Amino acid sequence: MGVSKGMIMGVFAAIMVSLAGCEEEEKAIADLVETEIVEEVHQVDEPVVDEYWSQPIDSEICQTVGECRDVGDANGSEYFTSFSGDLKQTNNMSYLNVQAVGDESVLAFSANDKDDEKSIIARYELIEDEFVLTKGEETTIFNGIADIVLALYDRDKMNLQILEFQENVYPNVNTYEGKLVLPSNLVQHWLQSSTVAILVHEYGHMLTWNKADLVNSYTCPADQFHLKLYWECYNADSYMNLYYQAFLKEYEEQWLDAGNKTVEERMAFYESNKDSFVSTYATVNPYEDIAESFAHFMLTPYNESPQTVPETKVNFFYQFPELVEYRAFVLKELKDRKDEMWSFY
Repeated sequence: MGVSKGMIMGVFAAIMVSLAGCEEEEKAIADLVETEIVEEVHQVDEPVVDEYWSQPIDSEICQTVGECRDVGDANGSEYFTSFSGDLKQTNNMSYLNVQAVGDESVLAFSANDKDDEKSIIARYELIEDEFVLTKGEETTIFNGIADIVLALYDRDKMNLQILEFQENVYPNVNTYEGKLVLPSNLVQHWLQSSTVAILVHEYGHMLTWNKADLVNSYTCPADQFHLKLYWECYNADSYMNLYYQAFLKEYEEQWLDAGNKTVEERMAFYESNKDSFVSTYATVNPYEDIAESFAHFMLTPYNESPQTVPETKVNFFYQFPELVEYRAFVLKELKDRKDEMWSFY
């Protein structure tokens, strides 16, 4: 079949027009895709601002609650492993014997149970915001511990008037007298290696067993923590009551009333509930539980995603801005001391 030159040129022109149209369509599609990509690049998700962590806080070392948390972690990072080892020393079955009926060990004695002036080796009293030796022997180790207690304890939050070193006692506090008692005959040995952990634990007692947070009463509202042993009814907004509401309400009344006094009773309670406490010693009574959890809060890194009851107990304290700031202050003070003196005290 014959094809004329004009026909061929016409077909060629039509093809060129068609191809040009395809190129324009492809270019339009490419431009659209590129625009979408550019838009996607510019559509950066706004950072989620946590109102609690961004809350301003009045502090010289951090400006928000979240910054205080991070300052604590940054300053404690070198020492968390060591602190954790010191904290784990209490995770020992022998600690269930402390002050229990029938325990004849040296740690069974407590200044809360006997006040023997003869056992006092050194007494420091707070006079014009300084510890002054008012009785007994002055030694380097006693002075060092008095100095670190003075530096670390926030006296605006609790009552501290007296630091005593006594023979044959377990570290303890008497919040009614504002007294902290440490064992003079053991301080050179096991206490010196874990001074910080012990002092923070005892501060936890003074902070949560505070006369300002309770009333002495034979009765107490049903929804508030009531330690019948001392007839103490804790205020609704106290650390102790809030901790009780969060973690302790379901436990047996005997334990809640610090009534497990024999080793057998404590062992039974421990075996039934050991997965819910940060340490063995925390199972002794509610006061030891909150003090042990507080010590772990102070001396371990922040855990953003707690998975267990003990981890949740530790994170309980992060809901209080004043405690997050205090943790940052303590860990910074400890780091500064270690950097300057090669020692915490």
